[in-house]
Amino acid sequence: MRRRSVVIAALAGAFTSAFAVGRTPALAQEATPVALANHPAVGAWNSMTPGGPAIGIFFPDGTNLVTLPATQAGPQGMSFVSTQAGRWEPISERRIHFTSVQFHSDANGVYTGSVTVDGYPEVSEDGQTLIDDQSLVVVTLRDATGTILQEIPGAGSPPVIGVRMAVGAPNFPPVAATKGTPTS
Repeated sequence: MRRRSVVIAALAGAFTSAFAVGRTPALAQEATPVALANHPAVGAWNSMTPGGPAIGIFFPDGTNLVTLPATQAGPQGMSFVSTQAGRWEPISERRIHFTSVQFHSDANGVYTGSVTVDGYPEVSEDGQTLIDDQSLVVVTLRDATGTILQEIPGAGSPPVIGVRMAVGAPNFPPVAATKGTPTS
């Protein structure tokens, strides 16, 4: 059950892995500081994932941060999770490949392992939304020694929608109503 809660948190961090086929050498070589700074993925994105809210930030230098709720409940008690930090590079005019790492610890502050997320977000033509069909995402779970416990493909997971944030407009993405969700 703990593994399931870790997977849900990891998938939340993998808020965008859209339709990319893979890294092409020509585009990877074009990942100059100017190409990064002018890519439409640069900015802050407020996203709703299968596991809950996430804010992703893609900086013009190729750094990325994904912020998630700091705790999660599981069968072994409370687990604390870090912000995910990593790198990104363009693979097309609107798509990127990012890799980010998140650390986990228990309620006593003991490091219990990490989650690595590889995602492939695609920015809409108008530059205001991201969509993730999760078809290419891979979430890698590691224990405290760095040993890979499991690699989980995101294929088949519900889609993720991200909306570009602006000053005075956090732009919360739509949330699908579920059984028990208030409608008024």
